[in-house]
Amino acid sequence: MKNLMKLGVILIPAALFSGCASTSDMDTLKASVATAQSTADESLSIAKQAQASADSAQQTANSAELAANKATTTAQSAQKTADRALNAVDAQNIKINRMFEKSMSK
Repeated sequence: MKNLMKLGVILIPAALFSGCASTSDMDTLKASVATAQSTADESLSIAKQAQASADSAQQTANSAELAANKATTTAQSAQKTADRALNAVDAQNIKINRMFEKSMSK
């Protein structure tokens, strides 16, 4: 048991010291973190640009929908006017036909 403790006393500090990062390891880690941060910042910028484009497209789509709705309303109004005109023409044709038949029967 004493041998095991002696071995532990020797191995534990050796393991701790060998696990410590050196200055070059820290510099490499800092460079990796800086690169990751730069990539994240660039990704955020691209995402914001994409959001702005999406917002603009949504606004354009909303304007197009409004124009389409207005055109539909105008077309429906024109159809109603045309239907009334056709009904008026049909009524006049009926009157003219009656008058013609009356004049022919005399």
